[in-house]
Amino acid sequence: MANPDQQAAVTALLTNTSLVEVLKPQHVVTIKDSASVDQTLRVLAAHRILSCPVVTSSTEMLDNSDTANPTDRIKDVAGFIDIRDILSSFLQEVGIDELKEAKMLKRMRILEEAGSRFAGKCIKDLKSLGSDGWFYNLNAASKTTLRDIIYDGFLHPTSVKVFGGTRKRSVVHRLALFDDEHQLTHIISQSDMIKFLYEHLDEMGPIAEATVEQLGFLRGTVITVRPETPALDAMILMETRNISAVAVVAASGSIVANFSISELRTIVSEHFGSLSLPVGEFLALEHGTEYAGYAIMKEETEAIEATPAAKFAHDRNLRRRESNPGYEVGQQLITCSPSSTFAEVLDKLVHNRLHRVYVCGPGLVPTGVITLTDILRKLVEG
Repeated sequence: MANPDQQAAVTALLTNTSLVEVLKPQHVVTIKDSASVDQTLRVLAAHRILSCPVVTSSTEMLDNSDTANPTDRIKDVAGFIDIRDILSSFLQEVGIDELKEAKMLKRMRILEEAGSRFAGKCIKDLKSLGSDGWFYNLNAASKTTLRDIIYDGFLHPTSVKVFGGTRKRSVVHRLALFDDEHQLTHIISQSDMIKFLYEHLDEMGPIAEATVEQLGFLRGTVITVRPETPALDAMILMETRNISAVAVVAASGSIVANFSISELRTIVSEHFGSLSLPVGEFLALEHGTEYAGYAIMKEETEAIEATPAAKFAHDRNLRRRESNPGYEVGQQLITCSPSSTFAEVLDKLVHNRLHRVYVCGPGLVPTGVITLTDILRKLVEG
């Protein structure tokens, strides 16, 4: 827990900086509510984003594209749609009970067939929709401090405009700003806030050197799955627990990978069948590599006594794994330790464009996870 002395400098920084000071020119991607699931996923994948505002199709459009006109006004915006909404709707569409007893190949066929039908659905007709975003007037931004935006915008959204209205958000990860002409001008995210803090580390005072353990980031339980867990089951677990990621761990408890909504930012409907794969193989496929898995590790272990070459290969493999966790699935998994400083955590998040970092003890066993929301809550609520 941050003490008052640690909190003072960062509170001053956030209170003395207005939102408008951190804004940069940008193009805001929006999509029509008449777009299909397939069109929406392709727009998100093309821009490598997880979410975007949805514009009602009653607005005047100059073409038949799935993306909306840049001059669309906020009065015509129905809210946000994100990949999590789409995948949650797909899980409801496919019928989880039918999949529970099915083996992998049958699951794959079911998912492919359901995915083909689901791809053509209009996004405004999806069953599970929320609004992982909030709307704010640009005029007010010049008078609004970063602390106000973090507290009232990201952590305690007071006026979330819900598209579909079937999922309640207690925290949002992005804000859409609109000007006096009611045109969308900016999307600002929690990541932008973290980047600002990193760029102003020298103004954050003692909290920058406080450790993860001192700040209380080790509380709570890390939700985990094994590499052989089907990706679909991992998704269902995330949906049930209302979380955006799970740690993938080996039998020893050491972390192997991170499976999160962010890992699905390039998925399109024709790939839904791959969700039947073990999560380790699914992640390797997404990262363009081949997942060897632990069967090969076992074979290598049994071969150690057979030849010196096998022992050398095995030892080298273990060293590689220790130095670069996540390599088995093509990830460069970034972790920290309980003694890592707050500044070091910010550095890892910003330079690796992460939404979370796992805190690991000996043997790379995860003992905590630090998300962007955790950091922002710590800074404004103590």
